[in-house]
Amino acid sequence: MVSAWHGWGPDVESSRAKGISCVVDTDVVIDFLRQHDYARELLEHWAREGLLAISTLTHAEIYHGMKSREEEATTAFLDGIMSVAVDVPIARRAGRLLGGLRSRGVTVGIADAVIAATAVQLAVPLLTNNIEHYPFPDLKVVRGLET
Repeated sequence: MVSAWHGWGPDVESSRAKGISCVVDTDVVIDFLRQHDYARELLEHWAREGLLAISTLTHAEIYHGMKSREEEATTAFLDGIMSVAVDVPIARRAGRLLGGLRSRGVTVGIADAVIAATAVQLAVPLLTNNIEHYPFPDLKVVRGLET
C-alpha cells in the first residue's frame, strides 16, 4: 500500500503560486504507486518546483491495469494530483503532433500523443522513462531515474 499522498496536489499554497512544474507520464505514476524510490524522489523534486499534473488519459491507463487491491491507494493518489482534462485545444494539438510524425513515417499511440500535447499546451516538461514514445519536436522530455 502506498503511503499517504502529502503536499503535491493543488492544495499546497506555495505550489499554487508557482503553477504547474511538469506533466507526469503514466509509467512514472505506476512506479510511484509500486513504491519505487526513484519515482518518489523524482516527484518530490518536481513538486518543489510547482504543481504536478497528469492528463485525464493517465487515469484511464492506470485504472486499465490496476488490481482491485490497489484501488484505494491509486484513487487517493490520483485525487491528490492535478488532472488536466483533454479539451479541444489539447485534442487538436495532439492531432497536429500525430500528423507531423505520420508525414515522416513515424507512428505513435493516440494516448501518448494526447499526454504529449498536454505538456506542450501547458509549456512544461513531461516526466517519463518511455522517451521512445515521445518523438515530438516541440516536447521537452525529462527522463526519470532508472528503476
